[in-house]
Amino acid sequence: MMQLSRWKITLVTLVTLLGIWFSLPNLLPKTVLDQYGFLPKSGLNLGLDLQGGSHLLLEVDTDALAQDKIKNLTEETRDRLRSAGIAFGTLTAQGDVVSVRINEAGRVDAAVTALTPLSNPLVNNPSARDVAISKEGDQVIHLTYTKEGKAAASSGAVDASIETVRRRVDNLGTREPTIIRQGTNRIVVQAPGESDPEQLKRVIGTTAKLTFQMVDESASPSDVAAGRVPPGSELLPTSDPTLPPSMVVKKRVIVSGENLTKAFVDNDQNGRPAIGFRFDGEGARKFGEATSQNIGRPFAIILDGKVVSAPRIISAITGGSGQITGNFTVQQASELVNVLNGGALTAPLNIEEQRVVSAELGADSVAKGQLSTIIAFISVLIFMLLAYGWLFGGISIAALIVNLILIIAGMSVTQATLTLPGIAGLILTLAVAVDANVLIYERMRDEIRAGRNVIGALDAGFSKAMETIIDANLTSLGAAAIMFFFGAGPVRGFAWTLSLGVITSVFSAVMVTQLLLAWWYHARRPKTLPIQAPDGKGVWPLIKILPQKTHFNFVRFSKLAGIISIALVAGSLFFTIWPATPPCGGLNCGVDFKGGTILEMSQKSTIDLGKLRSTLDTLDLHDVQVQGAGQAGQDAMIRFESPTKNPQAALDRVQTSIKAQFPDASFKPATVVGPKVSGELFTGGILALVFAIGLMMVYIWFRFEWQFGLGAVVGLMHDVILTFGLFAVFRLEFTLTAVAAILTIIGYSMNDTVVVFDRIRENLRKYKKMALKDVIDLSINETLSRTIITGVTAVMALTGLAVLGGEALFSFSVALIFGIVIGTYSSIYVAAPVILLWGVNRNAAEAEVVDVGGFKGKKAPQP
Repeated sequence: MMQLSRWKITLVTLVTLLGIWFSLPNLLPKTVLDQYGFLPKSGLNLGLDLQGGSHLLLEVDTDALAQDKIKNLTEETRDRLRSAGIAFGTLTAQGDVVSVRINEAGRVDAAVTALTPLSNPLVNNPSARDVAISKEGDQVIHLTYTKEGKAAASSGAVDASIETVRRRVDNLGTREPTIIRQGTNRIVVQAPGESDPEQLKRVIGTTAKLTFQMVDESASPSDVAAGRVPPGSELLPTSDPTLPPSMVVKKRVIVSGENLTKAFVDNDQNGRPAIGFRFDGEGARKFGEATSQNIGRPFAIILDGKVVSAPRIISAITGGSGQITGNFTVQQASELVNVLNGGALTAPLNIEEQRVVSAELGADSVAKGQLSTIIAFISVLIFMLLAYGWLFGGISIAALIVNLILIIAGMSVTQATLTLPGIAGLILTLAVAVDANVLIYERMRDEIRAGRNVIGALDAGFSKAMETIIDANLTSLGAAAIMFFFGAGPVRGFAWTLSLGVITSVFSAVMVTQLLLAWWYHARRPKTLPIQAPDGKGVWPLIKILPQKTHFNFVRFSKLAGIISIALVAGSLFFTIWPATPPCGGLNCGVDFKGGTILEMSQKSTIDLGKLRSTLDTLDLHDVQVQGAGQAGQDAMIRFESPTKNPQAALDRVQTSIKAQFPDASFKPATVVGPKVSGELFTGGILALVFAIGLMMVYIWFRFEWQFGLGAVVGLMHDVILTFGLFAVFRLEFTLTAVAAILTIIGYSMNDTVVVFDRIRENLRKYKKMALKDVIDLSINETLSRTIITGVTAVMALTGLAVLGGEALFSFSVALIFGIVIGTYSSIYVAAPVILLWGVNRNAAEAEVVDVGGFKGKKAPQP
């Protein structure tokens, strides 16, 4: 292991140089990058919370899409039967089925033949069809919109909507928008730097479904007033005040926006803003034919279900261009041109969640994140130097710097979005990254105490620690993967940073450290290690201060610890569940999980919270919460349940009422989350926790024995429940970021448990006659120095994050610090005692009875 192999030198050098190369865009100014074209251009992609902007979660209305399909299918059925000269009676649509009764029994087969072209094979599944045609008694034909057809149409609609939304947002000039699919029918739009979220919502949310249809003049004004519509026609509202409030138009579409090649702002004959358009060849042909056959008759220009214009055809329009007039302002015409050029949405988009981050808040978050990261990094460096000295501590620092470079390079290349929780993940990664170095160094000290020479201790330190390092980091990687796949928004950014950090940490701590130590050994040929027992020349580095061997009797207090843990778990469950009101019980759920609106207000003088509450009480809002924010009493946080319909109107009403009572009040952009999204996020968060714990149990069971897996799961449940209790008792806000914190605690706790379990397994092989409780005590004592050093570095880094990271990361950081402490405790006093209760098989022929209540076969002889 300590040989200076060429492949190791080449690999470490190449990876490090590539990391530096791809990190350059984050260090060099843009002018330099532009001047030298060969340099990489992709730097870190900052999230909304770090640079400001708008976040929208859109849901494609697939139900409306299905309704349109049934509506079109009904009209196509009518047209095809009429074209074939087949008489029919009732034609109805109910649910996903269109039914038609053929008048003559002898023409049913001919009707089926005429309607067969309406059933088409699916592109990705030719054996399935979008419409199923079947016959029934009494000369009835059913056309059923199949599940496969609906699924294919929905998937295609979401894909098409993503591209349409992308074109529309790009036309706004927004820099590097992030537009991704979430789930089956949702689209996440993040527009960094977008200063007008309302414009973004208008542009994105407009369906821009443009159709040209003939006006049905057979309907009398009295029929229109009574809502009586002739077959094959529909009654639509108008948006032009010069037109009647509603008009009857033929359902048959002459030309649609799909044939539109260009739209542009124009002026009508009176100089008012209008919209000019041009059709493609097919559209020009259809439009020309329709206008030549209907001279003297009016036709309707319909946009998103409203008649915007209804000119009378004076002559055939064969040039493929025209103009839409109406009561437009210049801004409305410009926005409409933008959405028309972006293409029509195949289905309406519902805004399920809205988050806006101002640029000022983003800059503040960046500053806090940078300061927290620098302080955390420096504190870890100083601690490692003090603990292991200039040589071994310096090598750890070199590995840590390479690790940081590789993380930055990896995130730059993949263009992963770095959020504020992502910075927290980076800090935690750096703090825990030294764990692999500590495991290796402590193994070397063990081997020196066992009598090995320097080269033997160095080699054994790496080889024996490797299995533990892999086991420990795979559990963290599993937790990060679950966060990424089940999480949303900032949780995914945190998960990606954490998982990338796990991979780079193992590489840097093992490969880089091994290479540097090998160089040192071959250059100096030392007789002793600087981190071994004191030699009379001083006790620095500080690792020499720790006792060479500890003999704490941890198992002795396992019963007392068990009673305390049971009491804490019971109390935590009580405060988490009580009162049992959905969806969060005793937890102080944020908008992420409860749904609603968060509005932050500020004013120059102290806010009278009582007056503010009284003002809000008059607005008939539900679940209103008002709390002071900041130290001077000049800020307040307002939460209230958003109404299902038009949450923006409710927000405007709240702001207007507050301004009337507090004239100098100012507001930050609000966060709005729909109840449907919040419920799904809560369910997703719980599923993530369940899957994480299940994954850990399976992995430990596979790597060790089922007793170890059971002990690990009990320990994890203990840590998770107590963390929930922390949030409930201290009323810390429980959000998606809190779920990320709990999942991280699971990873850290499992990491610590795996280190102890790995040493227990090794000692069970080494001391076959030693009592199980003594093996556990020995193993915990042997890993105690590693536990202390890793825990101290992590707590030091996270304390800086809790103090300096701002309110956004306070709950997150406190939960992680609590989790590290409680995770260390559970590894010793929860997971290990479970093994004692159930016993463990040492081999097929021998097990032992333990004195804490477990029974596994006959009692093993004592050493």
